[in-house]
Amino acid sequence: MSVPSPRARARRSLVALVAPLVVLGTVSCGGGGRPATAVLAPTPTLPPLEPAVLALPITIQTSAVVAAIEKALPRADSLDRARCLTLGGVVCHQYAYRRDTLQLRVTGDRVDMLARLRYRGRVALPTGGSVGSCGFAPEPMPRAELRFTTSLYWRSDWRLATRATQLTSAMPDPCQVTLLRVDATPLMKRIVDWQLGRAVSQVDSAFPALADLRAAADSMWRQLQAPVPVDSAGTAWLLMSPESVALAPIEGRGTAIHSGVTLVARPRIVSGPRPQVAVRPLPPLALARPASGLRVPVQIELPFAEIARQSAALLAQETAGQPLRVTGVEVVGAGDSALVRLNMEGRMNGALTLVGRPRYDETSRTLMFDDLHYSVESRDRMTRLKATLGAPLIKRAIDQATGGGKLALGPQLDAARMQLTQQMNRALAPDVAVGGGVRSLRVTGLHTSPTAFVVRVLLEGDAGLWAR
Repeated sequence: MSVPSPRARARRSLVALVAPLVVLGTVSCGGGGRPATAVLAPTPTLPPLEPAVLALPITIQTSAVVAAIEKALPRADSLDRARCLTLGGVVCHQYAYRRDTLQLRVTGDRVDMLARLRYRGRVALPTGGSVGSCGFAPEPMPRAELRFTTSLYWRSDWRLATRATQLTSAMPDPCQVTLLRVDATPLMKRIVDWQLGRAVSQVDSAFPALADLRAAADSMWRQLQAPVPVDSAGTAWLLMSPESVALAPIEGRGTAIHSGVTLVARPRIVSGPRPQVAVRPLPPLALARPASGLRVPVQIELPFAEIARQSAALLAQETAGQPLRVTGVEVVGAGDSALVRLNMEGRMNGALTLVGRPRYDETSRTLMFDDLHYSVESRDRMTRLKATLGAPLIKRAIDQATGGGKLALGPQLDAARMQLTQQMNRALAPDVAVGGGVRSLRVTGLHTSPTAFVVRVLLEGDAGLWAR
């Protein structure tokens, strides 16, 4: 038994939209159908589809900032006489320290750093000669505290930056030089202040490098604009159609910085060849309220013209050489229903028009039709009798072509779920990755527009961004 190719299966899926009407209609021609009305009701305007919101929390670890501070303020270090003279003045002879603690904490958009040191120093009297000291055994090393606070914000280039930085140094223990009991604390404080300024300089340059999200945002923005196939034959495409992107205000806790990217899009699934999309550049940065989670309404559009074209080709092939042949198919929207017109030749020269109301069956995940009725149009009065004779031929052709006359939407829905999950699990930049998934999928509505069947689906899930 041969297995149909992916393209053949795709063609049959489109014909399956027409099949339920034709199968049921040809059976109804035997006497159980209800004549179609001649006047078509106007197709109602579709209710607006809410936009998709992809809110991706961002977690940024501050370990790189701590490493930058440790580089500027090593665990232990010393200054030689030349450097000591430059920083402390003509009396400075030697300075050495040992760092006890280094703490960096983020609260909201505020960053606080505290470093505790113990130091010792030697000073020379202005007149030269003798050298005094503090912090050398048997004396304990005096303590010093270095603090800075700063606020974080997002720059327009999608990088973190600092502002309103405040520096504070404290010397809880004085530096009393043993010789003549001279207080060298002010001299040592100048050196401590220099150390603090050096650490802050490292911090100011480390935060922009810590989270450069422009490359990641641009990558995601461009990827979401690209059509993604949702079937193996390339006849159905997911278009995310992003509209805007924004960053949430910074909200830090402990050693991590938290924010979020919020993308607003208008996704839909369309049938036919690969759509041509003009790629739009990343819009200017905007700020959004904090949010989380994926809420993605997707509109699946099944154009009548494409259904009719492929259905006509397949039905013509299926009925070739038969007493009753299908020569053309037309599909239009009629109120909340769909109207299918089949042009036929052979035993009957005319058209069979069928109208039915589409519905989605949740159990089988298929598109079906209710409230079916039909009419036969022909110049020949005998056509109405011949239509009954031709019904089994059309029914058999449709059954063979579609496997029972139902459109299975499940594979397309599963493919949309898989493609969105793939979009949410990949690297966006060398140090930025996105991860997440879709936890639920449900059909929220089935409509007919003037040009297409429209199936609306809601996908919900979670995702996040991580900057390393």
